[in-house]
Amino acid sequence: MKILDKYIAKQILFSIFAVLGVLVVVVGLLDLVDELKKVNDGYPVSLAFFYVILNTPQNIYEVLPIATLMGSLIGLSKLSSTSELNAAKSSGLSFAKIIVIALKSGLVIVMLTFLIGEFVAPKGQQLANNIRNLGESTRLSMKNTDGIWIKSKNSFIHIAKVYPDKIVQEISLYRFNEKQQLLESIYAEEGYYKDGKWFMTNITLSSFENKDIEIKSHKVATFDEFVDLDLFDIMIIKPNQMTLMQLKKYIQYLKNNSMESKGYELAYWSKFSVPISCLVMFLLTTPFVHSNIRSASFGQRIFIGILTGVSLFLFNQTISKLSIIIDIPPVIGSFLPIVILLIISLLIIQRLYGTKFLLKLFSK
Repeated sequence: MKILDKYIAKQILFSIFAVLGVLVVVVGLLDLVDELKKVNDGYPVSLAFFYVILNTPQNIYEVLPIATLMGSLIGLSKLSSTSELNAAKSSGLSFAKIIVIALKSGLVIVMLTFLIGEFVAPKGQQLANNIRNLGESTRLSMKNTDGIWIKSKNSFIHIAKVYPDKIVQEISLYRFNEKQQLLESIYAEEGYYKDGKWFMTNITLSSFENKDIEIKSHKVATFDEFVDLDLFDIMIIKPNQMTLMQLKKYIQYLKNNSMESKGYELAYWSKFSVPISCLVMFLLTTPFVHSNIRSASFGQRIFIGILTGVSLFLFNQTISKLSIIIDIPPVIGSFLPIVILLIISLLIIQRLYGTKFLLKLFSK
């Protein structure tokens, strides 16, 4: 890469990371304010700060597309305002080449976004939740009044409360035969995982195999096959806190048991669509460095960038969530906003620079 190419790429990336830093600080402060409201004797301020810090990679992952749009806009606008882009053009650097340089810079952001979303953010969020749960024993990992349901072969398991360190309470297990007739039901007040086994306490077992219902009670019993441990760990975290492997495994589990999986499929494909959206954002900055727009002040461009970034974020979230409601395949719902933004970007380039310029850009 030539010195001029490196300089332009450096200015763009510097602006993106500067905007990213500001956005992450703002979102982090909002998270901290929310966490400080939950501070009590069991959940001190230090753990609240630690929770916010561990949650920072997820915040970075979520705001990177907006930071990319705003940062690239500011970077290119700054170069345009100081007439550095004009000087670059005078030296023989075409505008198509400038866009290509921006897109190459975008590849760095794409890789960074994918790596954070796959390896850093999920682990950080899981650790953050553990910190919060361990610090406040009355706070459940699964805050759902209906608890969670698990289907395993011919058994259905309901767990009302899930605590840290694989402790569960109010467990109900129902076993059926191949004709879907209830064979037995098991209720346990509490269970915990230790030494490769699940231990249940205060158990009531009701058998329906014979005409007479048999009821037995046990203080403690062990279950070698209660819930697959890896699956259990996955089920108590949210889709956006999972890695690709966890999402794939859980989606397969849901499909094998004829259960709804679209929300998790959407999260799976978002792992790919979010990084790609960062690349599309670079194309959207094209009109802001066009000769007819260079008269706009630097402050006006920043305002337009912020407004556009927020609008695109809301648009992306709306389309993604709407895809589940109107029964669109998750892969389409995940990539549809990107396709729409890409088409808009190409139409803007075609309108401002013509079809020949567009063809020249793709030939590069």
